[in-house]
Amino acid sequence: MRFHQIRIYHNTDSRFVPYQNGDRLAATVSHGRNQPADTSPEQIADWAFHVCNADLDHLETGRVTPDGEVDFLFACVYRLLRLRSLSVGDVIDVATDEDSCWLACEPFGWRRITPPSNAHGQLLTAEKVYQHIADQASRP
Repeated sequence: MRFHQIRIYHNTDSRFVPYQNGDRLAATVSHGRNQPADTSPEQIADWAFHVCNADLDHLETGRVTPDGEVDFLFACVYRLLRLRSLSVGDVIDVATDEDSCWLACEPFGWRRITPPSNAHGQLLTAEKVYQHIADQASRP
């Protein structure tokens, strides 16, 4: 098994259009996951796409397995933060202790890209969650 850090960035310059070098990316969430050592970054990105877009009712049925429980909880956090769907043009960084692979979501599959220079914001932190809770509490 190998530990992978998965970081999701939403493209704020365009949506449903393939990522172009220089597009602004906003950090959204990160997630650590143990996967078999031979799991490719594209397979991990496929997992992230599925979990960030699948219906929670569907994911809930898989909670009888340890991975299914983690999938469901990650998807709940993603939605509770009111993040939009993971879409074409968005970018995922899949990192291990040894390396990092940046992938842009394409209409069909993933395209490897060089690390973007225009990523901003914070990935999931306690501070980000507390701010989200405070923002929700102040809404009428």
